[in-house]
Amino acid sequence: MVGIKDVARHAGVSVGTVSNVINRPDMVSEETRHRVQSVIDRLGYVRSESARQLRAGQSRIMALLVLDMGNPFFVDVARGAERAPRHPPRRGLIWNTGHIPPQKCQF
Repeated sequence: MVGIKDVARHAGVSVGTVSNVINRPDMVSEETRHRVQSVIDRLGYVRSESARQLRAGQSRIMALLVLDMGNPFFVDVARGAERAPRHPPRRGLIWNTGHIPPQKCQF
């Protein structure tokens, strides 16, 4: 897998410059931007959203763990979570433990 350090090395620039080309292209000269972009295309670099979220210290995932989705109470809780405002947008995950106490659940 090609990483941002590989792109920087091949383009002869810093990791910060590659990051600017990807996230803030207006901060990089046109010549450098084209050189870095051509290396990105040639190497097939694709930004890892998971790594980006890890680096930022936050995730776009909201998780809900419920004991029994057959129980109308938990269905209402899950519906409420679906309707909760999401700024920034988040992905939702719901796990149904099926009456297994959470400390005994293994994923």
